[in-house]
Amino acid sequence: MRIFGLALLWAGTCLGQFPGDAVILETSEAGETLLLSGRETDLDVPREPASTFKSVIAWAALDRGLVKDVEAPLPGADGENLRMALQKSLNSPFDLLAVELGGDLLGEYAGRSGLIPDKIPSRWMEGREKEARHGVDLMTTIRREHQMAVGWMMGKPPWNGEAGRKLQDALLWKEAEKPIRAKTGTYGGSVWVTGYGPGKAVTVWLPGGIPRRPEALKIFFGRWEIPVPTS
Repeated sequence: MRIFGLALLWAGTCLGQFPGDAVILETSEAGETLLLSGRETDLDVPREPASTFKSVIAWAALDRGLVKDVEAPLPGADGENLRMALQKSLNSPFDLLAVELGGDLLGEYAGRSGLIPDKIPSRWMEGREKEARHGVDLMTTIRREHQMAVGWMMGKPPWNGEAGRKLQDALLWKEAEKPIRAKTGTYGGSVWVTGYGPGKAVTVWLPGGIPRRPEALKIFFGRWEIPVPTS
């Protein structure tokens, strides 16, 4: 089993460190990928991307010039900028951006991102614009979420362009003790944290809802042995 053509290793020494229902992938800058928790069969189960899809909306908005400065106040974000809107996973600004982008264009970016594996249906967003923040009915997998995080870390296409680099600025959690870039998601029975920091990319998936978000964040930031930052 391979991710980005790299060997997937079972990290048996980590058994017992994490909740039994957690799935955790970690890839080093050298390209070695470890399955720290969970089973290989978990990696390709279709799941809702939840608010990790907001990173696709942000990337499309940056690429199309709807957002030019990740530190400038964002419409609908109560004075917050794109970086904090992503970190706090605000809904309204991404609803507005999704509508402005339109379903066809946003669907194109969703496909290019690699997050969504299937052909994006035409009119997938029609009449459900407020659900675009979570990808409406589009499905991803743990493998694809992690591939996206590895792509961010490695600067691989399509993330190596100007908009991709700006997205990395927007994903930065400035309050963290180390330079960590990440996106959370909690919706549809999934709790996600995916991103990267010094030396590695990490994806954490837990079943459940909002009450488990702190648990997922603790696991994620714990991979760098730092506390969860306060915003």
